Amino acid sequence: MARSKDLIELSYLSEAVSDMSFSGLIRLLESARAHNQKNGVTGILFYDNQQFGQIIEGERIRVMRAWKRIQNDNRHHRIELLEIREIAERSFPDWLLRFYGGEALIRDYPALSQMVGGMDKHSLLLLNKMRAAGGEVKQ
Repeated sequence: MARSKDLIELSYLSEAVSDMSFSGLIRLLESARAHNQKNGVTGILFYDNQQFGQIIEGERIRVMRAWKRIQNDNRHHRIELLEIREIAERSFPDWLLRFYGGEALIRDYPALSQMVGGMDKHSLLLLNKMRAAGGEVKQ
C-alpha cells in the first residue's frame, strides 16, 4: 500500500479528435477502468462537447505511466497538463464518468449508476476550475 507521501494527483484537459458517441465513451471508460484498476490508478473523467477533463490519482510512478499512455492516445489532442500535486488520500477511489445528460441515462439504465453520472454541482465546479486553469477552452 502506498504511503500518503507517495500519492499524487494529475489533472489535464484535452479535446476529442472527433465527437464521441455514448457507446464510445463507455468503451473508453471501461478500458481505462480495467487498465487503471490493474495498476492502482483511480480518478474521474469529464466529457462535454468534445472536451475532456480528467484527474488521475495514485502512486507517482503509476500515475506517470498512465500519463504517458494518455499522451500517446490518438483519440484526443491538444492535451494540456494542468497540475501534478502530492495528496494525502484519494478523492476518487472509484472511476467515474461525468457528462451533461448523464442523469437521463441513469434513469433509463440504472445499472450504469456506479460508472456514469450527470454534472452535479460538485462535478460542475470541478470541471469549471479545470477549464479556468487551462485558459480558454473551445465551447
